[in-house]
Amino acid sequence: MRASRCLIAAALLATASAIAPAVSTAPVPADLGERLASGYVSPAMQRWASTTTALHTALTRYCPAPLPAEANAVKAAFGAAVQAWSGIAFLRFGPLVAENRYERIAFWPDPRNIVSRQLGAMVRAADPADLAPNGLYGRSVAVQGLPALEWLLYGDGEVLAAPSGATFGAACALSAAVAANLARIATDLSGAWGPEVDFGKQFRTPGPQNNLYRSPQEVAAEGLKALSTGLQFARDVHLAPVLGKDVSEVRPKRAAYWRSDLTTAALAANLAAMREFLAAADFRYGAGEAWIGEQTQSEIARAAGSAGAVGHPFETAAASENGYRLLTLTALTLHNAKQLVDQDLAAYFGVTIGFNALDGD
Repeated sequence: MRASRCLIAAALLATASAIAPAVSTAPVPADLGERLASGYVSPAMQRWASTTTALHTALTRYCPAPLPAEANAVKAAFGAAVQAWSGIAFLRFGPLVAENRYERIAFWPDPRNIVSRQLGAMVRAADPADLAPNGLYGRSVAVQGLPALEWLLYGDGEVLAAPSGATFGAACALSAAVAANLARIATDLSGAWGPEVDFGKQFRTPGPQNNLYRSPQEVAAEGLKALSTGLQFARDVHLAPVLGKDVSEVRPKRAAYWRSDLTTAALAANLAAMREFLAAADFRYGAGEAWIGEQTQSEIARAAGSAGAVGHPFETAAASENGYRLLTLTALTLHNAKQLVDQDLAAYFGVTIGFNALDGD
């Protein structure tokens, strides 16, 4: 561990030496909303919708004929959906928070095991009403999203592990219903970001006539706050509970998607997405200030790279010296990235981050 600490300390020192306080305030690009919406958000929402539809299709093929090839198709589709969700999960404003969509998609963390308790009861009950179109939308958010589907596929639901089990039919049918529910939410989300729809239009073209975004400055505040919160969530919620104080205290089962071994793939995709979101803004800087954007993107990319380098399976890799070192380095680099966003990038464009979705949690 001493060598690991030295490497991490060196990385922090190198980062610190490259950072200097921003000294001026620049105007926010007038078309920032259009850049972010068309350059990143809308295509990412469309990918999410496409992957959830493909996941539902894969499950409807697998349930009546649970053959190995069909099971592999489900696994691949689930992985693609998790990655696509990771690409938009940090956009916790507007359509994603309306109608509790975020919680419907990703009810996690779940320290009280609500997902497993409620799903177990539903599998035993096998109520046809849950399988009807939109049947799950009125149920608890805990049974509607990706954590629920992971439990059904890879956890106690055993949809992929035990296709000949006594509860397979009920569990697989419920899995398909959850996937259909996700596809519905994804379609609604993608539509809400359309250029002619109320939210999408106001975000793209802010102005005094709008009731959501009255200026490009407000769009910048929304986007940078989402980025800052996303970086904090990755560090404080995804990583900190897993890491503990040292490698002897690592708790891999506190991680998201540990059952499907998608933990680090999802985290790396999430961080890469935040970097792409920032790149889509295409902020312009004054002479001598380009380091702000370059360093911020570089730190996010470094965090994504170290997260993605952790081995598999995650349960074993996280408890290894190298895996723990990489996860710790990721957490520290995320701290650096968030500081850059909050103290340099936001300040340079005159944006105040303020409170976020994690405050008070």
